[in-house]
Amino acid sequence: MKLKSSIIAIAALSSMSFAGGDIGGPTTFETGDYVAAEVAAEVAGDEQYVAPAVAEVTRPPVVVIDNTKKEEKKEEKKVVPPVVASAGNFYAGIAASLMAVRLDDRVNLFADENQQDRQIGITALIGYDFMDYLGAELRASMAVSGEDNNNDALQQVGVYLKPNYDVTDDINLYGLLGYSMINMSDVGLFDGDNSGFSFGAGLDYGVTENISVFTDVVNYLRNYGGTNSTWGANLGLKYNF
Repeated sequence: MKLKSSIIAIAALSSMSFAGGDIGGPTTFETGDYVAAEVAAEVAGDEQYVAPAVAEVTRPPVVVIDNTKKEEKKEEKKVVPPVVASAGNFYAGIAASLMAVRLDDRVNLFADENQQDRQIGITALIGYDFMDYLGAELRASMAVSGEDNNNDALQQVGVYLKPNYDVTDDINLYGLLGYSMINMSDVGLFDGDNSGFSFGAGLDYGVTENISVFTDVVNYLRNYGGTNSTWGANLGLKYNF
């Protein structure tokens, strides 16, 4: 502050000397000299003003939320496993059949034998699964070729209970327990109409949500002393409504 006072005093004396020792009121020029001197003194002061440092503000990182994956997940369709057997399932099917009838129970469905009549036919069926593990089925079979030993075409109608079990989502094992009626000609070894207990077992494989492939072997009728033993093997398609 001493430097500041000295500069002001020097500036005042200079003004008085320049005015010829006039000690009257200050002129306009003198007032300006005082102001200039004060500014100069402040600039040249012993302590210079230093502006405080401004703390750098760190902004948090911007987080961008990508909702694309969430939207894609919403748009993804759930894969529905094929329907093979479930409660309330109604279905219909058709199959190619090998059928054979013999006087005893030693039927061979895949080769000709003595005292046996083997024919090729078709089988139609309709069914309904009224429980998860139990359904009912109606079948009708008719031979279309292979009439051996001068016998007429073999015909069969049967009604069955169908217990079943889903091994996987698209593989179902089932059994058939019911009553069957068989008809053949009176010509030859095999006579007329026969009927009785019938049973079988098979496998159903779901191809799509509504279509499945099935195969089974059915004993349409056994030899109960006076009745013919009749068997059938089937391979077909089933449609689930």
